[in-house]
Amino acid sequence: MLNVLLYTTQPVLVLGLAAALEESDCRLASVYSGTREVIEALARARFDVLLIEATPELSTEILAEIKKAAQGAPIVIWVDAVSTEFVAQALSLGVRGVLRKNLPVRLQVKCLEAVGAGELWVEKQMVASLLCTKRVVLGERERQLVTLLAQGLKNKEIAHRLGLSEGTVKVYLSRLFHKVGASDRFALALYAIENVLDHRCSSAGSEVPALPVASATRIPGALLMPDAGMAHHLIGAL
Repeated sequence: MLNVLLYTTQPVLVLGLAAALEESDCRLASVYSGTREVIEALARARFDVLLIEATPELSTEILAEIKKAAQGAPIVIWVDAVSTEFVAQALSLGVRGVLRKNLPVRLQVKCLEAVGAGELWVEKQMVASLLCTKRVVLGERERQLVTLLAQGLKNKEIAHRLGLSEGTVKVYLSRLFHKVGASDRFALALYAIENVLDHRCSSAGSEVPALPVASATRIPGALLMPDAGMAHHLIGAL
């Protein structure tokens, strides 16, 4: 059973979420209406998932404080609508999910269960919006490398699969970060999911868009949910 901490300024949402979780593997353990209360609660107890509503009070600074106090508990941001910039910043702070309130109940529950199980949950359309229109060309080896990266493989594993040295893989990654505009491995993995794994880059030398500067802290392996329009990814311990 996953114990969920909820931060929200809308009491009516508490009843709806509690009812939705009754037949799931999640339990609404604690509810708070202030971010300071959340931080204090995290100092006293451990939770499996933190569901944090995107309110005017929730700045990236406060989100960073919550992340620091969370004792490793994954954070899901609960939003009505949110800017691409905020999502990029939230992911860079280690947020593991961005969940819209107007999604069907089954998907909201599925998000919490997935994040609680160690997955990353981001809407596929939001992944697309993190991309810009600048075009770059990836060679065959580069496409192979980013595909393996997006599957959650470590540098050593990528090197073994491609018959390269680990040092050569690191050189390739460094060049790819610069080439596509990815600030870290997570952004490069998102790039691969959006442009390589869906066959937009189907042959060597194909042009594909580069990423804006957006980052996060860990690498996902690719697991698409086409029926929900989601790209939620298994974390690779890279």
